[in-house]
Amino acid sequence: MTDIKKTLFFKHLRSEPNMHVRRFRNGRLVKSGKGLAFWFASMGTSIAEVPTDDRELQFIFQGRTSDFQEATVQGELIYRVTDPDCLAERIDFSIDLDTGLHRKAPLEQLAALFTNTVQKHAARYVASKEVRQLITDGPEKILNAIEQGMESETVFTEMGLKLVSLGINEISPVAELEKALQVPTRERIQQNADEATFQRRALAVEKERAIAENELQSKIELAAREESLISQQGRNERRRVEEQSAVEEASVKALIERERIQSEAVSSRAKLEAEAERERRQIMSQSDSDVQKLAAETKAQVRRSLAAADADAIRLEGKAEAEKIQAVGLAEAAGEKERMSVYESLPANVVFALALQEIAGKLQKIDHINITPDVLSTNLADLFAAGAQKLQNTGIEG
Repeated sequence: MTDIKKTLFFKHLRSEPNMHVRRFRNGRLVKSGKGLAFWFASMGTSIAEVPTDDRELQFIFQGRTSDFQEATVQGELIYRVTDPDCLAERIDFSIDLDTGLHRKAPLEQLAALFTNTVQKHAARYVASKEVRQLITDGPEKILNAIEQGMESETVFTEMGLKLVSLGINEISPVAELEKALQVPTRERIQQNADEATFQRRALAVEKERAIAENELQSKIELAAREESLISQQGRNERRRVEEQSAVEEASVKALIERERIQSEAVSSRAKLEAEAERERRQIMSQSDSDVQKLAAETKAQVRRSLAAADADAIRLEGKAEAEKIQAVGLAEAAGEKERMSVYESLPANVVFALALQEIAGKLQKIDHINITPDVLSTNLADLFAAGAQKLQNTGIEG
């Protein structure tokens, strides 16, 4: 329903999104669309509202079959408006500007149009079938016939309408006829039930007879087994007595044999213990000598190994000491050689001064010294001879 509110001299209209509104002013269309909202004056204005949502319609009608029986068809359909402007030209959808309701009943007109059309095609199909065949075929075939008839109708397309879906819920004859049609089926079902009951009873009698025969056969078999059991018990008793005497005889023989075996075992055990004692003494004497011999050999081997290890250690130590002395001597010789090579390049007076400095450094380490004339004269002579030799060498080189 359209919502219309009045304010002073003007009114305001607000429609739903699924409502197509057409506004006319002085007989001229000025606005058309869905979900419109606008102000308008009542004088000279007319408005039409066409619903565009899906509409559901229930229908039920009766038809006569080819065998002159009444049948009721019940179903539902859904339709919608595809061209509201075209439909508004064919059916009056104008609304009251005060209440917003339709002035007439356009939706009832559409429902009657669809219902009459569906009834026409359904009645045609029902009239071509007998009532039993109509009910047996079910709603599928009549639904196909109605859909084909609706597709052939051009009035809905011309008016801007579309059939969305169609369904047949039930096809049923009148109550008396339905009961009459149900009688054969009920009788057949009852006959099947009676037949099943008879078969069940016959099967029960057969089972009772089989049970009685089984009981009699069981009694006969039990008597035969009882007779066999009695004879078997006599045989078992005789066998038990024979086996008991045999067991007692065997027990006496076994006792005698066990005593004989025990006496033999005692004598054999004594012999074995004597032989074992003799062999143990031999083994102990032999093992003592072997142990002493093995200990002496082990000690000798250990001494030899220790002596060899000591010799190797002494040899390695001497070799390392010799290599050390040799390395030190070579280093000292190389240093002395380098020092002498430095002295050879110096002047004689510098060499003489260095010699005196060396002597003075050595004299500082001595607390007191005794110098005889022979020692002093010899050392001075050697020193002057070395200096003269050095001067001579220098002069020759110059």
